Amino acid sequence: MLDPEIVAFIQTGVSISLAARGPDRLPSMSRGLGCKLSPDGRLLHVFLRRSQSSALIDNIGDNGQVANVFSLPSSNRTVQLKGNDARVVRFDPADGPIVDRHIADFLREVVPLGTPEAVVRTILAYEPDDLVTVVYSPAAAFSQTPGPKAGKPLD
Repeated sequence: MLDPEIVAFIQTGVSISLAARGPDRLPSMSRGLGCKLSPDGRLLHVFLRRSQSSALIDNIGDNGQVANVFSLPSSNRTVQLKGNDARVVRFDPADGPIVDRHIADFLREVVPLGTPEAVVRTILAYEPDDLVTVVYSPAAAFSQTPGPKAGKPLD
């Protein structure tokens, strides 16, 4: 479903947010610490801190529906993906370099915009034992970049 350009974009220094909703329809959200696509290109893996994502994890377990936003701070280019089959799985330590690369890419993106590096490092700090992976099949994709095309489905 995702073209190579979108796949490349979501794996750069973007801000990643993953959201779900509970049975009461109230939203939950957590910051992603990187992502990868499965080798066959069908599943997206998003890395989160368990300690900051308990409501989100519960909501994913309840209904499997997620909305995932990827936004590049320097341009505000934003892509939203949605999925209906999300599940939470154990974090594979082999994915640690992906998380570290994402943090480094995000730092290169936001520090020139005036965000202090120490603040970003504090916000994105993690312990490997605290990470989980949310896996889902992107079922819909939208442009959410501010402007006249915001909310339009991507081709």
